[in-house]
Amino acid sequence: MLRRMNLTDLMAAIQKQIKDGTGLPCYDSVPLNAVSPFFFMSYAGSQPADTKTMYVDRHTVDIHVIADVSPSSVPVFKYIQKLEEAMTEDITIPKEYKLVRQSSGGVRTIQNDETGEKHAVMSFTFLISYGWKIKI
Repeated sequence: MLRRMNLTDLMAAIQKQIKDGTGLPCYDSVPLNAVSPFFFMSYAGSQPADTKTMYVDRHTVDIHVIADVSPSSVPVFKYIQKLEEAMTEDITIPKEYKLVRQSSGGVRTIQNDETGEKHAVMSFTFLISYGWKIKI
């Protein structure tokens, strides 16, 4: 029986990659009074992306970059770059799945939060195979 990858495992792998690659925390739920800078992520959705030979799901995850309080955009640009560099390395997923492709959708928006922090949103896509198609 084919089994799609558990979303908890996917999100944990992304969190680990970001924390290891940037040295900053990455949350799936921001704790009350979290001190910036940090990242948090939200699952944007999935859709089938099967090929001729593999069953594949395309997962999209939005990563929010929360920079230090500053009137300048330089800190948020610095953390965007750190995130981009960290995500050039493939995430590590359970062995029964194959990461077909990991790609950045770029910066979708940069805004000023009411707290004075700059907030950028970046999109990342992960194509994950969960089985091979076989002709009988």
